[in-house]
Amino acid sequence: MRSTYAGVGVVVLLGTASWSVGQTPATDTQPLVGTWQLTGLERAATTGPLARVANPSGIRIQSANGYVIQILTQSARAASLDAAEQFATYQGSWGMCAVDANRSTATCQVHGDLDPRQTGQRLTQSFERKGTQLVLTESSPDGRPTTRATWERIPELEALPTYQDAVVGFWQWTSAGLYNSNGVNVQPAYRDASVIVYTPTGHMAVVYLPPPGRKLFAGPAPTVEEARNAWQTSVSYFGTYIVQPKSQSVFHYQLGAANPTAVGGSFMRNFEIRGAEVTLRFPPTMLNGQQVRNTLTLKRVAGLADMWPEFRR
Repeated sequence: MRSTYAGVGVVVLLGTASWSVGQTPATDTQPLVGTWQLTGLERAATTGPLARVANPSGIRIQSANGYVIQILTQSARAASLDAAEQFATYQGSWGMCAVDANRSTATCQVHGDLDPRQTGQRLTQSFERKGTQLVLTESSPDGRPTTRATWERIPELEALPTYQDAVVGFWQWTSAGLYNSNGVNVQPAYRDASVIVYTPTGHMAVVYLPPPGRKLFAGPAPTVEEARNAWQTSVSYFGTYIVQPKSQSVFHYQLGAANPTAVGGSFMRNFEIRGAEVTLRFPPTMLNGQQVRNTLTLKRVAGLADMWPEFRR
């Protein structure tokens, strides 16, 4: 997926946690499938060589049927960052990737991105897989490396609970709104193509985008106002999750987030899965004197078998 903003310097991925990584066997036919922790990041200026980015942090999740989500940021970002600085130091995108194992390349179509300029772009990266390590390199049209990211594969849970099976997967946003106690959507919400992902490693990631029609920036980098408008109503973070089957609830623990002040926070959502559809309900709140619940509906586009092809119970 996209690994650099045009005209922007450092990339940052929130979170200070370090995930222990086991020796998961490589899959020759699907070398990019899995959940990956960012361990190294190098970037090049417009005409310069690759240079190391300090304290990189990030997550990359790819399914066997081609869905991928990637978040890049840097640990310990200051809470005082303005909107433009937050934009420059946090990247979140998702889409579809086709892998050519013979040529060691991955071609990705970006379906959704926090940067409105990137949605719809088609990107090609070369990769090198050695055991649990993956190196992805993006180059300029003249062949000069512009970004190199090193990832370490996170092992799947050794005892994945059966009640978690149906939750694991890529879920694409279809509808949302504030529903009252009578089940009426009193304030519908709309978004560009967005996803939430739950992995068999116990990790999760979100890229929820604003409504369609975001404006492009006047220059190579957004102003504070342009960045604020581009990210208004967006939600993006990654971390870990716990499923509570009796209460039909899921807890999200944020290791990284677009908003630096959100790191370390947590969310609770009630969920209901019906076939290939999940409904996520937020805790109740008040709107115009009546109790409402923010409710999201998503469809499954990748399931457990796609996220972990080797899994056998």
